[in-house]
Amino acid sequence: MNEFYVGYLPKQPTALARFVWRVVVVLGLLAVVVALLLVRGQGPFASSAFEFGKVRGFKGVIATQPYPMLLVPRSGQTGQQEPYSRYLLVAPGKHGADDLVAAFEGKPVRLQGQLIYRDGRTMVEIEPGSITASGAGTKAPDATVDLAAVTMTGEIVDSKCYLGVMNPGSGKVHRDCAARCLSGGIPPIFITAGGREQFLLVGMDGGALQRDSLREFIGEPITIQGRLLQDRGEQLLMVDPRLLRHTPDGLEAARQTVEPHR
Repeated sequence: MNEFYVGYLPKQPTALARFVWRVVVVLGLLAVVVALLLVRGQGPFASSAFEFGKVRGFKGVIATQPYPMLLVPRSGQTGQQEPYSRYLLVAPGKHGADDLVAAFEGKPVRLQGQLIYRDGRTMVEIEPGSITASGAGTKAPDATVDLAAVTMTGEIVDSKCYLGVMNPGSGKVHRDCAARCLSGGIPPIFITAGGREQFLLVGMDGGALQRDSLREFIGEPITIQGRLLQDRGEQLLMVDPRLLRHTPDGLEAARQTVEPHR
């Protein structure tokens, strides 16, 4: 006769209790294995940072084109070394710093803000009201060099989230956030497939792109054609948004068929 358990009895029959225990152990081990597989399948977080709440002081020269930057002279630089360290400037939230720095073009300033950085590129989120002129205006040297025509595959992201405010700050999961950031004036960056390189995107006049001109292509695999420029040590990618094309087979297929060339 099979063992039978009635719920109101104080104890299960021995054989049934053993069976239930085995089922619980197997399910527990299965849950652990599934959890480990999911963790292993996740990509590592990018080596990026946002020093939220840590306000620092900075001084340098403001450049407003193509996007707001703080140019900080490097002491002791010689020869062919780039004479400036460049900090992209943004405002708090999903806003660019154009309005904050418009009156300080070419002027030495002091300001306060929070650092954002990744892969050698650094940004400062300005504390509103902290910018003060600290000397006479001097236009930073303009030395834009047209390097080559290029064809690349990759993704358009907003620089603020990608450099450290969000992690991850790219891909389809971040697309809506990136679209709002770019609409608010955050500088757009093009990252090549695999994240090997990153370039500030500019229009055909070398200036900032229209804020919503890239909306259709944000966070999507794309093939991009343009001209690679260098301006004060900063690599820029000059593009015509009307010529952008989606890469329908995804980044992996694109990486195998279209490599960057210069």
